[in-house]
Order: sequence, then structure tokens, then C-alpha cells
Amino acid sequence: MKFSELAALLGCRSTGAGDDFEITGISTLDEACEGDITFVTDRKFISRLDSSKASGVLLPETLAPVGIPHIAVNDVWSAVVTTLKHFFPDFARKTYEGIHSTAVINSSAEIADNVNIGPLAVVGPKVQIAAGAYLGPGVVLGAGCVLGEGCTIYANAVLEAGTVLGNNVIVQPGAVIGGDGFKYELLRGRWTKIPQVGHVELADDVEVGSNACIDRASFTKTSIGPNTKIDNMVQIAHNVRVGENCVLVAQAGIAGSTSIGNNTILAGQSGVVDNITIGNNVLVFAKAGVTKDIPDGEKRLGMPARPFREESRIMAVNARLPELAAEVARLVKKVAELETLIKK
Repeated sequence: MKFSELAALLGCRSTGAGDDFEITGISTLDEACEGDITFVTDRKFISRLDSSKASGVLLPETLAPVGIPHIAVNDVWSAVVTTLKHFFPDFARKTYEGIHSTAVINSSAEIADNVNIGPLAVVGPKVQIAAGAYLGPGVVLGAGCVLGEGCTIYANAVLEAGTVLGNNVIVQPGAVIGGDGFKYELLRGRWTKIPQVGHVELADDVEVGSNACIDRASFTKTSIGPNTKIDNMVQIAHNVRVGENCVLVAQAGIAGSTSIGNNTILAGQSGVVDNITIGNNVLVFAKAGVTKDIPDGEKRLGMPARPFREESRIMAVNARLPELAAEVARLVKKVAELETLIKK
């Protein structure tokens, strides 16, 4: 489409376009080619426009006009999403239509219309799959799983028995939902497995990344709230409850029976011990180790995790330890010299 047509689609107007041009694609500042449009989300990236080969740019209304054709928008990422959906309306990694002949489907499963199931997928007894769902190659649904409308389960993901998914849930390749929780007790000198008889529930619009694991509850349920996004290789243990609109970044780990509120972020490789409560709107920074409850709205950093400002001061001091150690050594030597003088 023309650059001016994109502006109209976004409810804006193009500026500095001169001769209107045909858009050939959308890309990043560094990778855009002639004919592409790109986008700038923050003032700090403006200088990189000078070296970009893009023919046009989406940028915030608050930024001053730039030297190439641009469309000023209220929210850049919303404009990017609209643009991508317009340019790629059918984009999805759903490569199979209908039910493949090699899929193994139990006769008691209930499958709605417009469900696509790829090769070698396995659908267990009493599974319920709502309309518009997609199962990629090698997906396994254990007995009694329930999938809401529009769910997408990519290749080789496993949903163990009793797992319940709301509408429009996405499970990326290799994720395992509903595996046994890690629960053992020392009985007569031997670690003995405690049966895990609960299940997992994922609410509407949850996304689970590749190779992430969400364990079934010991007795009731492990639950993930609406619109929560879980990155690759995240571990969520049994009985954990995560609220809505949370973000759990790669390699974060949550131990059993911990409760997390709404709109909370756990950054990469952060860890949370068992049986604590983390409130709403909390930010846990990367590699932080949370060992205590966190109230609403707090930020935590470090290992063990401390309030952000406190840990920042500690880290600043730690960075100066070599020179501080040298200074202490100098002072010790000076004190020794003074003591000698006093004795004389």
C-alpha cells in the first residue's frame, strides 16, 4: 500500500512524504531496506534514523519532525501491531489443515468444528476441544484435557491429564503443562514420591513459551490468570497461583505454593522460594532471588532480593571493593605507624 494509505489506516496523516511511495515491507531501523517503513519508540533511537535505509518511519507524536517521511502516532507499538496485521493477515505457523490421518484420537474425545490436528498428535480419552483450535505435529493431550476456542498448541507440546485451557491460549513447541509437581518426603530413610492428583488451569489469552514447564497441583490446581505471558524455559511449580497480565521472563523459576498478584513482572533468571506471596504491580529484576513476601508495587533486586534502592547502594559499594580494600590497608599501616610513634 501507499505510505499515505497507511497513515489513513492509522487515523493519522503522513508528513514529509513528497512523492508518495509504495511500501514494500516493515522492519527495524538497522535492517530496513529502501521501500520499507521502520519505527522509533523512544527519542534515544532518533539518531539511528540517519543511517537507516528505511523510506518512512512511525514515531511518537511527542518527537520533533525528522528528515524522512513519517507518521506521528499516539502509541507506536499499537501502530506497529495494526500495520503487521494488515500486511500479514494470515501469518501463523499453522501448517496443517483438517485432521491428519496419522493423528491418534480416542473415540470418547469431543472435537468441535474447524479444529486442525497435525500428524502424530495424540488426543486422549474424554478430551474436549472447542472450535478453531490447532494442534501441531506430535502434540499430546492427556485424558480429560479441555481446550477453549481458538487455542494453538505447537509441535511436541504436552498437556497432561486434566489440564484446562481458556480461549485463545498459545502453547509454544516443547512446553509441558500438567507434569507432576516435585513433591517427595523422607519416609523410612528413602525419598518417597507424594502422588500429585491436582491439575493446571490456564485462563484466556495466556501464552506459554517453548520448553516452559507448569506442574500440576498436589491436590487442587496450579493456575495462571488471563493474559499472562510466560517466556521460554520458565518453571512454575505445583500449587502456584499467578494473577492476570503478568510477565514471567526466560528461566524464571517459581517454587511450590507461591502466590503472585496481577501485573507483576519476574525478569530473566529470577527465582522465587516456596510458600510466599508476591503482590500486584511488583517488579523483580533479573537474577534476583526472592525469599520473602513482597507488598504491592515494590521493586526487588539482588540475591537475596532487597528493595531496589537499598540493593543498588550495596552494588555500588561492591563495585568499589578493590579500591576500598587498598584504602583500608593503607589506613591500617598508618595506624600502626602512629601507635609506634605514641609508644616512643
